[in-house]
Amino acid sequence: MSRVRVVTDSTVRFTMPGFPARPSVAVAPLTIRCGLDAWEETTDDGPDKVRALFERCRSVPLAEPPSAERLAETYGQLALETDQIVSIHTSAHINPTVANATAASQQFLGRCSIHVIDSQSLSAGLGLLVEAAVRAADDGADLDEVVRIVRGMVPRLYLVVFVADLTYLERGGLVSRSQALLGNMLGILPFLTMEEGKLVPMEKVRSRPRAVEKIVEFVSEFSDLEHLVLFQGVPQAPEETRLIVERLRSTHPTTPITLGGFGPSLATYLGPDTTGIIALEREGPRR
Repeated sequence: MSRVRVVTDSTVRFTMPGFPARPSVAVAPLTIRCGLDAWEETTDDGPDKVRALFERCRSVPLAEPPSAERLAETYGQLALETDQIVSIHTSAHINPTVANATAASQQFLGRCSIHVIDSQSLSAGLGLLVEAAVRAADDGADLDEVVRIVRGMVPRLYLVVFVADLTYLERGGLVSRSQALLGNMLGILPFLTMEEGKLVPMEKVRSRPRAVEKIVEFVSEFSDLEHLVLFQGVPQAPEETRLIVERLRSTHPTTPITLGGFGPSLATYLGPDTTGIIALEREGPRR
């Protein structure tokens, strides 16, 4: 078994049940703050936790990344058993965990080789990278090979989302306050994609059925996919979820499709009522 250990953060969501229990994975938690209350997020925090947070929090909930000190503590614990660590985190344009991990890794120069990787993705997109890293490590790959595999997957990960409340995009600087107010009043659903880790508006739609169509159109552009993940914050109507899955299967009948979600931390950036698709393109073909 490889000596490589993998570190990630609690924004991650896995496609494999029970995956965080792997001994070769360490998860650094984000801290969720609601007024004076604070708690550490876990990878098990699902839609119910998201709904409860946004229902009871009178102020705007905030997510704080694991500090450089907390990450250094995690690296220090792992350094007792290995000198090879790959640290994979949510997009640096979503939160500063990558910067904190890089700062923490500098404390181990000469003692432990730590590679920090910006996933340029989030939720299950990050999860697919972590799962691949752990599989490679479990198969005996050394640190350089694990890093090569993960970095090679990053450009093959694609993501699109639509959000129901523009307030959260305003906080992230993607729309102005006037655009957020007008868009919410008119019921506009922004359709966004992720390019090099940045959420970029593609277009605006005026109804959920049209947003669903845009998701299906996006996926249909790919000829060969390795994995698809439909992720939602607060669960939508089961009929909508079923319709999306059926449409996806009609264009990619042999591609594994996972139903996933995201936790409270990402909900503070995207809003709780967000639906998206993560597509992992198979190595080789291009769109």
